[in-house]
Amino acid sequence: MYGWRSRIGVIVSPPNSVVENEFSLMAPEGVSIHAARLRRPEGVEGRLNSNVIMDTNQDLPLAAKSLAELKLGVAVFAHTSGSMLGGPAYDAELVQTIGKAAGCPAVTTASAVVEALKLFRVGKLALLTPYPKEMTLKELEFLEEAVPGLKVVSHRSLGVGRGSDLGDMEPTEAYRQSRIIDCSQADALFLSGTNWRTVEVIQSIESDLGIPVITANQVSMWAALRVLSIEPSFDLTGEVSGGFGNLFNQR
Repeated sequence: MYGWRSRIGVIVSPPNSVVENEFSLMAPEGVSIHAARLRRPEGVEGRLNSNVIMDTNQDLPLAAKSLAELKLGVAVFAHTSGSMLGGPAYDAELVQTIGKAAGCPAVTTASAVVEALKLFRVGKLALLTPYPKEMTLKELEFLEEAVPGLKVVSHRSLGVGRGSDLGDMEPTEAYRQSRIIDCSQADALFLSGTNWRTVEVIQSIESDLGIPVITANQVSMWAALRVLSIEPSFDLTGEVSGGFGNLFNQR
């Protein structure tokens, strides 16, 4: 039986091609991944901007409800900007809405990031996103509001205009951009974007920068496993222990 230990449901944006693959890569033995995809309202284009994302979020209750019969252990809204753009109170509302519709505990990428930053006691953060600058600045505002005392000391936007283009980027681009952004004053680096391949290079980035690295899918899976009380099991070579960054060693 797939999911003999537990099942994780993930809700993703329409163009996302990365979440299911990275979640499956990180999933411990006996944990299965089951996805639901948001539908865009009629006439809404798939460009990356706040209005499009918030309009698409209107489908969240139906997407979460579509997972209810799977008897999930946890439901994850794996969408960084989708859970951050409305502010902390909006994110908390999303957690409640998804949990009620899916019939299980719920987490969002935003709530997971906040939990991880508090656990690491991060006071100064470097923020790297693939989005247009406008969306990056909104995420910056969210993080500084949601985590008491946090200061985003550097931020960088890659300016990708369409969500479908994000999933086509190689993980080496995440590594390269992580070496470009100024992390000299940062306690940690956050790579936003669940449609951006990152988990394969987290260890390399951490080794080179010497600070914890948090990425959108990594932190979402970490938070889901905490809800399930299941330990991470495998790294990218199949060896037991943390292969997806220092975060996976934090319980």
